[in-house]
Amino acid sequence: MKNLYTLSPAALESKLNKRVITYANAGQSTVKADGIRSFLVEEIQTDGFAELNGKRYVVAATRDLDDAGERKFRTLHVAGITKVKGRFATAVQMIKTLF
Repeated sequence: MKNLYTLSPAALESKLNKRVITYANAGQSTVKADGIRSFLVEEIQTDGFAELNGKRYVVAATRDLDDAGERKFRTLHVAGITKVKGRFATAVQMIKTLF
C-alpha cells in the first residue's frame, strides 16, 4: 500500500472515504483484545498534524464494524491504518455485516 503520509489532504480523503479500513490501536482497545479494528469511514472531518509529536491524523465519521456498526467520530493516526479495502471488498464486507 502506498504510504498514506505522502498523500495530499484531498487524495487521502478520496482514498479513505466510503472504504473499510483496518486500524491498529496504539493503546488498549475495550472492544478487541488484539487492538486491530475495522471501521467504515463515512466522511473525513479534519486532516492535520499533531502539535506535540507531528503525527498525521484524521478525524472521521466512522461505522465501527467491531461494535455493531455504531456510528462514532474517531481520531485516527494515519500511521495506524494498515489496510484500506477497495470499493468492491468494502461492499462485500458491508453485505456480510448485514447478515
